[in-house]
Amino acid sequence: MKNIIIICCLLLNSWNYSQLNSEEMFTNGIKYYNEGEYQKAISSFTTILENGQHSSSLYFNLGNSFYKINDVANSIFYFEKALQLSPNDKDIANNLSFSKNMLIDKIEILPTNQIKQFLNYILGILDVNQWLYFGLIILYISALFFLFYFFNSKTILKKNFFITSIVSLFFATGFISLGIAKNLDQKSNLYAIVFDQKIDFRTEPNDRSEVLFNLHEGTKVLIKEELNDWVFVEIQDGNKGWIETQSIKKID
Repeated sequence: MKNIIIICCLLLNSWNYSQLNSEEMFTNGIKYYNEGEYQKAISSFTTILENGQHSSSLYFNLGNSFYKINDVANSIFYFEKALQLSPNDKDIANNLSFSKNMLIDKIEILPTNQIKQFLNYILGILDVNQWLYFGLIILYISALFFLFYFFNSKTILKKNFFITSIVSLFFATGFISLGIAKNLDQKSNLYAIVFDQKIDFRTEPNDRSEVLFNLHEGTKVLIKEELNDWVFVEIQDGNKGWIETQSIKKID
């Protein structure tokens, strides 16, 4: 028992040290960034990632640092990562648009129908954990009001408690459903960023097949299929093709 307590204490001390070290590295990264030492800032922020720490602010600052050294692929990659964690952050979205202005290829985005636009807007209000978290809270509230209804003897109060319980259950189901829907959407729609300076999109997963078109670093693609060292991807204007897996970095 004593050994277990010692091990737990050592693990806790190690975690606390890691947290303090990450905070120090983050502060140093901000300091380097403000001083124009962007490579040093990137090194500090990357060290935090290597320690297993992740946050939208960390990705955001990495995106800013890479933007300053004109590394368009890494800049867009980390802004996209930040936006996954904080989908409604206007600063992240704004800086991402600045990075996209650096792209060589200007791709027209296919229009989506209004229903899909509305659904995407609703799903983007919160992230997966937030939808599920609020859904569970409302579900507990619903259960609480049902207990009030069950144990109350006054007719008027029973009616009010029952209605409140049902309405709360409806909202809880909606929130949880949206959280599950967003989670499934993220898993089924795996995006990546092209990191090669120039990449050929081919008809088949081999170097001997016909080249359909080519694009440059920083382009966002949707992964549709993976086969050995190749991936079949779609770009935002609907064009598709095979490219080598090593030429992209997945946003997961």
